[in-house]
Amino acid sequence: QFKNVFVIPNALPFIPKKSSNCENKKVISVGRLSFEKGYDSLIEAWKIVTSQHPDWELDIYGSGQEYNNLCSLIKKYSLTNIFINSPVQNIDEKYIESSIYLMTSHYEGFGIVLIEAMICGLPCISFDCPCGPSEIITNNEDGFLVPVNDVYALADKICLLIEHNALRKEMGKKARQNVMRYSANKIMKKWDDLFKKMLSE
Repeated sequence: QFKNVFVIPNALPFIPKKSSNCENKKVISVGRLSFEKGYDSLIEAWKIVTSQHPDWELDIYGSGQEYNNLCSLIKKYSLTNIFINSPVQNIDEKYIESSIYLMTSHYEGFGIVLIEAMICGLPCISFDCPCGPSEIITNNEDGFLVPVNDVYALADKICLLIEHNALRKEMGKKARQNVMRYSANKIMKKWDDLFKKMLSE
């Protein structure tokens, strides 16, 4: 066991003036196309969602070794409303164009994409994986946490937000408010307090 361990989270990389109105029929996910990000589970869940809501689309932004496998899975299920896009510089604009954020990682160190999405006013649905999502998302308030690899629970929560406009918008507002605890000022204060504590000991 280590002693004197302090955990200070990452700060918000940006705070956009605008936020999503959560009205566009778009869902977004951002990250490396690698096994631990669980995009295969996301596609499995989306197959269920699209059977009920074919007018919604899913945009994935990322690159990596799983690209071909994921494209094959999308083709296997004949899903024409999933798009795998290359990473972009202006990712905040893509969040703001969307209405829901999804994360299907098997594990995370923190999950900075969650706080990025939330500051853009998106409700987030994530697998409750170690370690970040449960620290960031307040379940049933600014998003939902579902059991890891439970594609049915994931699809159910996606459909819930798609079908309830007021809930989606309210969770998006809460997300933007709640995630301000990761503002640069607040995170820098944690560092400042830590250094002062160390110097005083």
